[in-house]
Amino acid sequence: MVFKDRHGFTILEVLVAVVILSLAYVSVLQSFSLSLRNIGKIEEQRLALVEDEGDFHRSLRYDHQQNQQMDSESVDEFWQGDKFRLVQVTSASGELVSLRLLKMP
Repeated sequence: MVFKDRHGFTILEVLVAVVILSLAYVSVLQSFSLSLRNIGKIEEQRLALVEDEGDFHRSLRYDHQQNQQMDSESVDEFWQGDKFRLVQVTSASGELVSLRLLKMP
């Protein structure tokens, strides 16, 4: 017996549609979860860099004050940290003085 004026979906079609939509929903949620984890890691790295930069600036001020108190001897190594060191570079004539940031080996 075939119904010609049948309207709507069968229960099997509805279940297949629900399964497909739920799989898509799970993949979207996993993507959001991964993104949130990556954002957290990036934030931790950014905060660590900001702290390192603050430590670097505080050390520069401290070392600069100490070097001003020293007599007029030429100091080659200006400051050294765990990851880098700051070296004073003087021109051959002794007029130009600058600082160079070197990565620690």
